[in-house]
Amino acid sequence: MLKLSYLMFAYTLNGNAEIISINGYIDIIKRNDVGWYERISSNWYPKISDIRDLGYSEGANFKQSEWAFFPFYPGLNRFTSNVLHIPFNISGLLWSLIFSTLTFIGFYWFCELLIKDISKAFYATLIFMIYPFHYYFSMMYTEALFLTFLIYSFIAIYYKKELVLLVLLIPLTLVRPNGIFMVIPLYLFFLETRKGIIDRHIIWQTLINKEIMIRSLIFLMAPICFILYCLYQKYVTGQYFAFSIAQIGWYKKLTFPLLSFFRSGDFQSQFNSMYTLVVCSISFFSFKKISLSLNVLIWLSLLIPLSSGSMISMQRYISVIFPITILVSSYFYQFKFKYAVVAIFFALHLFVFSYWLNSNPFSY
Repeated sequence: MLKLSYLMFAYTLNGNAEIISINGYIDIIKRNDVGWYERISSNWYPKISDIRDLGYSEGANFKQSEWAFFPFYPGLNRFTSNVLHIPFNISGLLWSLIFSTLTFIGFYWFCELLIKDISKAFYATLIFMIYPFHYYFSMMYTEALFLTFLIYSFIAIYYKKELVLLVLLIPLTLVRPNGIFMVIPLYLFFLETRKGIIDRHIIWQTLINKEIMIRSLIFLMAPICFILYCLYQKYVTGQYFAFSIAQIGWYKKLTFPLLSFFRSGDFQSQFNSMYTLVVCSISFFSFKKISLSLNVLIWLSLLIPLSSGSMISMQRYISVIFPITILVSSYFYQFKFKYAVVAIFFALHLFVFSYWLNSNPFSY
């Protein structure tokens, strides 16, 4: 129904009957950075001999390259296209349907485990699905993949399924640059599901427990995958952190997080600064309502992109911070007209989705 609403909304805006088709829907979900993923899927990463070919920005002059994007999603499409002999468009459509569905199911599953109330978990999932900026989960983007691997990692830890966790850590690390940092909240959640967590304080004796130490080794899979990818980058580009250097092409550079706010006067940067501050405020005042692991997840997910010196795409980065949606939904669940809130959120969802349909920079 959510996918159909995108299709009908796009038709309502442009009145072109041809959009009511598979190709029309593909055209809707294939915008902005998807072109980069298609290029990598088709041609893979280029060999680099000059570091400037990774990317640079000098005033109005800039160069961007494929190396800014992590390999799992384009690699998955490349593999699917080659094995099934289908074009990128069909492969991207297939995986967008699969991973968006897995994301919504995983979110509900985790909420049920965390909240232990089916009604509240269902309401939280509705809010999550139609939250204003969460249309990204249905596009040919990495948000759905990233959150799928992340949230099912939490679920695997909850059920003590170490082998499943081992498998999930590999794509989690290779789908987005900040995937490696998610090992920290996952490890804290691992400790929280064992003995040793009292009021968010870790009893250090637990960390030196022999059984805990042995089971903790599974988390080494993430840094191992990351190191191997860095070695691959060194082999092809001459730079261990080619993905980081390539970010310069998007006018991003290491910056103290607070200095990223309100740096530009355009509407996009101003709005994203205000929106991020609201999310930071919610997180700060809700610290005691959630566990240490989820608090760390929130602040890592906020501070890492803020350290780039740019507010571009902050609404995208915030969309995968699922504890924020849990906090927001728990607040509105108390309202008598809580389902009116769902309707309002859905209206806002379609409104901001119109920016995506127009390939407006606000949707980057």
